[in-house]
Amino acid sequence: MIALIRRYQLLYVSILYLFMCSSIRSYSQTDSISSGVYSVLPNHKIHGPTSTLTMLDLHTSTLAPGRTNHPARALMNREELVIVKEGSLTLIINDSSKILGKNGIALIMAGDTQSFSNHSSQPVSYYVIGFTPSNPADTGRGKHNGGSLVKNWNELTVKKTTKGESRAVLDKPSSAFGRFDVHATTLNEGQESHPEHTHPQEEIMFLMKGNVTMHIDGKNVTANEGNAIFIRPNIPHHLTNTGSTPCWYYAIKWYTGVN
Repeated sequence: MIALIRRYQLLYVSILYLFMCSSIRSYSQTDSISSGVYSVLPNHKIHGPTSTLTMLDLHTSTLAPGRTNHPARALMNREELVIVKEGSLTLIINDSSKILGKNGIALIMAGDTQSFSNHSSQPVSYYVIGFTPSNPADTGRGKHNGGSLVKNWNELTVKKTTKGESRAVLDKPSSAFGRFDVHATTLNEGQESHPEHTHPQEEIMFLMKGNVTMHIDGKNVTANEGNAIFIRPNIPHHLTNTGSTPCWYYAIKWYTGVN
């Protein structure tokens, strides 16, 4: 009898656990994403609406040698940034193919066919940031402004600054946004990105190397390599390199409407 009662207790706990997990997944998909630091390690992701996006999705993927992520396809209302974490990733966008190495970045505009393959002998891991705009994507605007692009780290022009380095990636209209601004910032030890400030645009800072303290609306939050920092509109913020080595991150900002 005691054994039977224990079985029912275990069954109840299991059902309750599954219900709670289901509720958490549903909540993460419907609640607007808050400003903060997020992990995007395997099995962790950002997935939800924002003040300017129907859906923001950020996750890590890995491809084994000789594998392809999916057959060529076009996403008609979703724009993507792809950043290689480790290894070499072959991107096929429309009729063009290019190998993207570690720290390289690609913008894939809505309406362009895409497929990723790993032709190397080692696994490749990469981050994907998907943007589904609140208004329908304008594929014509994307094509008119140069279309998708793929940039390896060594192709980005280095500009020395008093705090470290800066590398421009893109600053132009895209299929999803009236203006899309992406650049890489390197900060030496102890340096701040800039004084605390606000802006009406949403922003992601994706920390590729180092350890920093992110100051968000009066709170100090630690961020480490592989973390994504999301900032909602008009939230005071700035970043300090509190590590013992230079840090660097991709800063990603999107503007709705006109330039």
